[in-house]
Amino acid sequence: MDLGTMLKTNRIIAATEQDRLGEALDSAACAILLMYGKLTRLMEEAEAISQSEKPIFLHTDLMNGLSNDKESFRFLSSYIKPTGIVTTKGPMIRAAKKEGMLTIQRVFLIDTTSLTTTIKNVQENQPDAIEIMPGIAPSIISYIKDHLSQPIILGGLIWNLQQVEEALASGADAVSLSRPEMWNHLTG
Repeated sequence: MDLGTMLKTNRIIAATEQDRLGEALDSAACAILLMYGKLTRLMEEAEAISQSEKPIFLHTDLMNGLSNDKESFRFLSSYIKPTGIVTTKGPMIRAAKKEGMLTIQRVFLIDTTSLTTTIKNVQENQPDAIEIMPGIAPSIISYIKDHLSQPIILGGLIWNLQQVEEALASGADAVSLSRPEMWNHLTG
């Protein structure tokens, strides 16, 4: 399944750490971004991750015990079997794609230069989606959609449902949220 299709079921993505994985799995969120984990715990939870009906993406930049190299993605695809990964690093996008994983490239937009660089990097790396941070910057979504075809996820500093609705109304395909009380908000 591609990310665009996944995001049509509900446009809320649960961004969580390993201690709240069960809560995220039980939520109405369409997918999970697993952040701040430990490789040893990933091994313990490998069966739950690989058999989850809900897509689980590992934020590999934030995983303890996992280096960002090609061998790491071979290991993940063989033993943990997540749906995909989230990373800020272009070479890691390419390595994960070679292992058959879906990829989300996380980008931080702080000025015009970072916006221009983001468009160039996404065109070069071809991730399956991009996560733009901070998520409270929906005014640039139409500009990015004019230049890129990947689904756009807004994340970071989204604290209430009004911000969720504004992000989606601006053209974002989904929002990633770390607040569990917002994971069950259903969107169309």
